[in-house]
Amino acid sequence: MSSLIKLQFAVPVGYQEGDYAKLHGNSGSGAIDWDNPLSNKIYLLFPDGAGIYGWGLAPWGHHSWGHCFSMRTAGWGRLPWGHHSWGHGAVIVMAIDMIESCGAYKYGFACYDKLGNLHEGAPEEAEVEVHIAPPQPAGLKKYSYNKDTDILILDIAA
Repeated sequence: MSSLIKLQFAVPVGYQEGDYAKLHGNSGSGAIDWDNPLSNKIYLLFPDGAGIYGWGLAPWGHHSWGHCFSMRTAGWGRLPWGHHSWGHGAVIVMAIDMIESCGAYKYGFACYDKLGNLHEGAPEEAEVEVHIAPPQPAGLKKYSYNKDTDILILDIAA
């Protein structure tokens, strides 16, 4: 059996076009390995030029005084308030990790500038406790039967 973990975050202010993130983790135990990402996949913080260009985290809705810097984002006035903080219109970065064994999995996105330099500040961490059910037995088969005592012993079929 396996488990699928979906991680996502809204890109905050302070980044520029060309910046990217990589997903780091702990493989189920210990601290996050910030030196080695879980994969070489790059998550662009401004995919196709979309992202945060306005006051707060994004432009103020579709008003003339706030819309001029919006680039392929819905903006503050179009997205639900609770989805991510303040301005809305930020890019949502999403990663998926397939887990094969139980453990306390920790994840974090480290962000880099377009030259590959790590941004300052400590990335946030998220922890997920994963418990994977063991596989179902294939079935039972007769191991032995004693007619005199009427005892049947079963074994799990391979």
